[in-house]
Amino acid sequence: MAHDSQTPAPLIMQHLPSNPTGTALDFACGYGRNAFYLASKGYAVDGFDRDETAVAFCNDKAKKEGLHFNAYCNDLEKETPFLNSHYDLLTCFYYLDRQAIAPMKKSLKTGGIIMYETFLIDQHLEFQKPSRSSFCWQHNELLKSFDDFRILYYFEGMVTSKGSLAKTEAERQEGTWVAQLIAQRLL
Repeated sequence: MAHDSQTPAPLIMQHLPSNPTGTALDFACGYGRNAFYLASKGYAVDGFDRDETAVAFCNDKAKKEGLHFNAYCNDLEKETPFLNSHYDLLTCFYYLDRQAIAPMKKSLKTGGIIMYETFLIDQHLEFQKPSRSSFCWQHNELLKSFDDFRILYYFEGMVTSKGSLAKTEAERQEGTWVAQLIAQRLL
């Protein structure tokens, strides 16, 4: 069975070449679209998600393709079972649990990079999606959550499915309000 959303996030594809390979954590990995891309670029990837079907899909595909990607089934709202100072790269896309930010930060090695993207409050206000505003970052909230990291890239606004700025009315009708961050752990 193929999953229809295997295209990696544009933010990763646009910014990954400047990042070194090593170990990566794909937080709330779902069906692995970002994890498979990272593994194909040479990262040894761990992915965590609470969806057993998604985790099984990831492990089967990784085995068939010979990729260094292991997916684990965990409810990340209840526990964050990964090691401190273990990962060179952490990705988190379209998942928000504010209580998980501290463990995410601790999971990175000194010099490690986080790439984070999820809904901005404007998405909820304009389109009523996601259904709960608590699933969206407030303006500058993501930025402030990483004020102890070196900010390499930050953006809040509407993007197209290809990751570019939504400029035309047609693009705005199909666009998504997001907060995006790339940051580096200093200590």
